[in-house]
Parts: sequence; structure tokens; C-alpha cells
Amino acid sequence: MPKENKVLVVGNKAPDFALPDASTGEMVSLGDLLGQPLMIIFGRGTW
Repeated sequence: MPKENKVLVVGNKAPDFALPDASTGEMVSLGDLLGQPLMIIFGRGTW
């Protein structure tokens, strides 16, 4: 089954997703941060 293309373009809304907080391990979703300044960086091998 082919994967759906999920490329975002400037102006598109980001899909809601959740990741564990690095300090507490608690799951935090993008929706939880709505209305706050937020920078998201996705990079491979940047650690």
C-alpha cells in the first residue's frame, strides 16, 4: 500500500502530534501549546 504524501507547504496548518517532554517524560501535544510561541525543528542527526 503506498504511503500518503504529507508534505507541508508554507501556510498549511501543522497536524496535531504528541511527543514526550524531555524533562518529565509527560506527553505534550501540539494542541496543548496553542497560542504560545513555538519553534519546531526536525533534523536528522543533529544531536
